[in-house]
Amino acid sequence: MNYTKLGNFEAICLIVVLFINHIVLNLPQMILNSSGTASILNCIYVFALVLILGILILKLLKNFAGLDIIDISEYLGGKVLKILIGTLCIFYLILETAFLTRMFSKNLFLVYFNNYPLTFIIYLFLFVAVIANIMGKKSIIKTNTIIVPIALISLLFTFIFVIDLLRIERSLPLFANGASSIFLSGASNIFAFNGLFFLYFISPMLNKKVDTAKITFTSILICGIFLVLSIATLVFAFSDIYDINRISPMYFIIVNSRLTAFLERPEVLFIFIWTLALMSFISIAVMFCLNIFKKLTNMKEAKSLSVAVCCIIFIVSLLINNVFALETIANAFYKYGSLIMVFGIPILILIAANIKKKVKKSSIVMKNAPPLKE
Repeated sequence: MNYTKLGNFEAICLIVVLFINHIVLNLPQMILNSSGTASILNCIYVFALVLILGILILKLLKNFAGLDIIDISEYLGGKVLKILIGTLCIFYLILETAFLTRMFSKNLFLVYFNNYPLTFIIYLFLFVAVIANIMGKKSIIKTNTIIVPIALISLLFTFIFVIDLLRIERSLPLFANGASSIFLSGASNIFAFNGLFFLYFISPMLNKKVDTAKITFTSILICGIFLVLSIATLVFAFSDIYDINRISPMYFIIVNSRLTAFLERPEVLFIFIWTLALMSFISIAVMFCLNIFKKLTNMKEAKSLSVAVCCIIFIVSLLINNVFALETIANAFYKYGSLIMVFGIPILILIAANIKKKVKKSSIVMKNAPPLKE
């Protein structure tokens, strides 16, 4: 299969873009709700855990350079496992995209566009993704490398302009509900790094396969820094942040920051940048869905299927009408779906594939070994 080749920076942006979309929506609130004032300690702990998992994943991928998780699944279990894992990955991407699109569109609808149907806002996001995929992978990847740095800079500004509101005492009690909420149940917050899902697919796309480690650790570092900054800003700057529901924490920071002294509606610029980030992620998610489908069916070209994929995303995004039910299901999927599809099934497949390769190598050595002399 022909792949669009990626440089290191392009690959990092592919991994980070999913994290950006979650952090501007509800990721900080999810961690605050589970860990309270201990959220900062929990994020540092989770960051360390993900670094360890990153080392493990890289070690497991080392024996399969140039292959993605679909190829490795085929090596391990033949076409049956290949189709099963490929289908699960497509399913995961579609649900992830549908929930993100619906929740972001819902916020736009409530704050700015309540005169327009929600379906129209969702349609616009998906229409952009269809056009982007028809234009080709290169345009999607290049555009993403422009949008991601701008989005990260916008997040930095949201933190900088509330520095005068920071109060260290708001982080007390330091351990909140106890050490278990940080180190035991809090360990599940590794889901925040679910952008690593794309790490399992980028190996065949890299210009230099040896740079996978640099890409992995740089992506983890960027996500870790921004996660800690976002949580620390919310904990230190706002005593009532734990009571805020159905409002994006990043949006809340902007409208309560010093930016309002310089701009009449500063949040509009930031929402525009984050809207571009969501459009970029949807285009990337559809692109990977098409890549996986091509690999499963041996199709030469699948651009025309972008319409079908976006139609499925559109239908799924509108299945749940109740806002509370939508957020509950979306958050549960985001957390547990990511744990399974990023840190669960792929790692198990890699472990099993490495064991098979080791056993196979040992059996070859045994066969080629000279017979023992009597």
